[in-house]
Amino acid sequence: MTEHADQETEHHLREAIRHLSEAQDGELRKTHDVAIERVLTTVSTVLREHSQDE
Repeated sequence: MTEHADQETEHHLREAIRHLSEAQDGELRKTHDVAIERVLTTVSTVLREHSQDE
């Protein structure tokens, strides 16, 4: 992977972790379904970028 791709992957993984932490802390004002959807989207993006880099 390129340095840019690595940075993008790291960003998306950090976003997924942040979403999970917020959901766990109960700080989200959205339903759990929305939180889960956001995490799934973030993780899907990371996996898609990773497969494109290979």
